[in-house]
This record gives sequence, C-alpha cells and structure tokens, in this order.
Amino acid sequence: MRLRLALALALACLACGCLLPKPPAEPRYFTPGAGDPEPAATAHSADGPVLRLRRVRAAAYLRARMVWRRGVEIGFYDLYRWTESPSRYAQDALETELYERRGFQPTTSAVAPALEASLESFDERLAPAHEAVVSLDVQLVDAKRDVLLDRAFEVARPIQGDSPEAIAAALGDALAAATRQVGEAVSQSLGSR
Repeated sequence: MRLRLALALALACLACGCLLPKPPAEPRYFTPGAGDPEPAATAHSADGPVLRLRRVRAAAYLRARMVWRRGVEIGFYDLYRWTESPSRYAQDALETELYERRGFQPTTSAVAPALEASLESFDERLAPAHEAVVSLDVQLVDAKRDVLLDRAFEVARPIQGDSPEAIAAALGDALAAATRQVGEAVSQSLGSR
C-alpha cells in the first residue's frame, strides 16, 4: 500500500512538473546596423557654414519595440526592442552626416539656418516586398523662417532573411542612405559643397 501511495505521489509530482508553465521569454535588444560606410564628402573644418539641427521627432508609434507593417496594418514585435528610440538613431545619423561628413558647424544661434526633421517610418515592410523602410520629413529654414527645403526622404532596403538581426542591419542601411540624401539636399539648399 505504501509503495502504491509513493508511486502515485511521484507520478502526480511528475505530471505537475510537465504542466507547469515555462518562464516567460526575455526581450532581445538591437541597434540598427552601421550602414554602408562612404568616404567623407569634405574634410571637417572649423570654418564651415553653421547649421542648427533641431531635435528629431518621431511618429507616435515609433518607440522601443520593433515595428512591422503590412499595407495599412502596423504591428509590434513583443520581444524585439531597440536599445534607444528610433528618433535618437536618426538624430545621431544626421549629426554625423551634417557635422562630420559635410563639414557644417553645430550652433544654437537663432540666426543660423535650422533643420527640423521628423522620422515618419522606421519599419519592416512585409508586403509586397520584404524590406526595411525609413522615411524622414525635413524642413530647412533660414533666420527669417523662410523655407529653404521642405521634402520627404524615403529609402527602402531589402531584408535578407527573417531574423531580427537582418531587420536591424537593413534598417541601419536605409537610415544611412536617407541621411546621406538629406545631407546632399541641405548642402545644395545652402549653396555649399
């Protein structure tokens, strides 16, 4: 009788162990790839034109979680997160492009031309093609608030595979290409380089 009771108790414990839920999965954190390196357009000089880069804003849905898009539907990955906000990545990329590659001098002066940027998409597009899409709306104004440039820049890059690493790498490439386009447009609008 004791043997049967011990066996029944052991089987009950084993069954409970199989039915207990697994611990929840931990989120994984990513940074976008560095993009394709391109040689600097000009040497960084202390006498370059001044430019004020305002803080980059982002669409309300662009936060910590990675975003996918299928047509008009937008969704979020539960476990794939960015280490920084996408607007911070765009801010850093624009600062690198404008100040390091293009030779503009950073300033906070109200009489300097100012660039305002809004990150409108930083998404994995699932259909019709699997690609990373970055869209930046920019406006360049002079000291009198006359608009020198008002344009949207959208770049798409194919995503090689379904892994979050591939998504992050493609988004990094798309962001680098978009900021290069912005840098070229700002340089042309200000008549430099």
